[in-house]
Amino acid sequence: MPPKRPFGVTLLQWLVLLLSAWGIIRFLAAIRWWAVLIEFGAWPGPFYLAITGIAWAVVGVLLLWGFTRRKAWSQRAVLTALTVWQIEIWMERAAHQSPTQNLPFAVTVSLLLAGVIIVTTLHRSTRYYLTRSEEHEQPDKHPKTA
Repeated sequence: MPPKRPFGVTLLQWLVLLLSAWGIIRFLAAIRWWAVLIEFGAWPGPFYLAITGIAWAVVGVLLLWGFTRRKAWSQRAVLTALTVWQIEIWMERAAHQSPTQNLPFAVTVSLLLAGVIIVTTLHRSTRYYLTRSEEHEQPDKHPKTA
């Protein structure tokens, strides 16, 4: 019987699901409003929004699959995705938004979210759940070698 999934893994799955939903919504909005975005010269444009949206949706689906299948790589993948996501968010903010728009709030939320994800990902119960394999998956103790 597989061990019960820890709260941290469930929390990470929900956060990844939100990331996937955000990506899908971003993609669909870019497709739906393509002509309007072109007409008003929105920068970076609908192509960028559509590509990044679908990319984050795909990343989210892969991460969810990794958590569901208890793949050990999913722990590193979450931390990598968090880093890339934070870089993308802050690059977009620096390049395309007014720097005076609620900067303290944005920094606080980014740090808080990153902190929760890092602590949850590196927590012992999460690591144990993702790296412990079932007994039937253990390598053969007496392999037959040639």
